[in-house]
Amino acid sequence: MKLILEAWRGFLQEKDEREPQDSSKVAKIVLVDSNKNVLFLKRTNYMKKFAGEWDLPGGHVHVGETLKDGLIREVEEETSLSIKRCRLYTKIDNLYFFEGVYEQGSIVLSNEHSEYEFRNVSELENPSKFEKVAQMVVSDAKL
Repeated sequence: MKLILEAWRGFLQEKDEREPQDSSKVAKIVLVDSNKNVLFLKRTNYMKKFAGEWDLPGGHVHVGETLKDGLIREVEEETSLSIKRCRLYTKIDNLYFFEGVYEQGSIVLSNEHSEYEFRNVSELENPSKFEKVAQMVVSDAKL
């Protein structure tokens, strides 16, 4: 029995080592459309962190992955969108915010998000943390 448990433990450890590991770095993108509206995603209620909150597309970068590659992967996983051009805008703690232009494409959400919307963030009175960053990107108009 002990040999079976040891073999099983070894199998599980091998599998875990092949899985990409998340780093502490998080890459998010402020995707702005032609009307200067920003794409936001609503996290599903079953998510362990920030359930039901509105979020920018993006997520954890894997260990060994560049910030840009991690961002492109996360956005594609979450929305089915392909990021063609993006630029690092700012860094706040472990969060790296990129700016980009939403050109076109059908948004298909992963199971992490329940809905999406494009928001005009310019005139929000009490913006959330991500809305504040989106306001800065839109007001700088470098896109």
